[in-house]
Amino acid sequence: MIQDLDWNEEDDELYRVLFPLVRNAAVAGAGGALEGLDAMGVGVDWGLVNQAVAAWARGYTYDLVRQINGTTRKFLQGEIPAWVESGDPLEALIETLKPMFGKVRAEMIAATEVTRAFAEGNLATWRVSGVVKGKRWYTAEDELVCPICGPLAGMEVGLDENGFTTEEGGEGLTAPPAHVNCRCWLQPVVGED
Repeated sequence: MIQDLDWNEEDDELYRVLFPLVRNAAVAGAGGALEGLDAMGVGVDWGLVNQAVAAWARGYTYDLVRQINGTTRKFLQGEIPAWVESGDPLEALIETLKPMFGKVRAEMIAATEVTRAFAEGNLATWRVSGVVKGKRWYTAEDELVCPICGPLAGMEVGLDENGFTTEEGGEGLTAPPAHVNCRCWLQPVVGED
């Protein structure tokens, strides 16, 4: 579930957003300090200052992103399993997530992680069964099916294969979700022994 989320991708995205903000604030602070020193007759090489500020901003932003996503990860790792155990409807999970993420993101996280949890639960059961040899990808087969999932519809792979791929290639998927708000599911393929 949450531990399977690509936190490196989450870190990269948050870094792309935060780094310019942190760097610009640090550059503004450095500029103010430089003006103050200049007024006192102290000359400082702006190139060296700029390098030092950029290095600090990179390191600080990296640490900040890890802390933010660590807090998010811990929150989700507590709330989603608690929701699963409660048996409450999806709307209850969305309501729990809304204060931290807002309505739209809470809906996306809830839908995506419930799809992931459902698929992983299926896979665990199928592995234990001893009779399921493969899995088949299904989509909602409507106008909302995306270009990622459409080509996967009906595809069959071995139970433990990461073989759900499209012609475009890329890494194979083990199970849905293929993306945020994915509505796909798997069905077992029973083998004959």
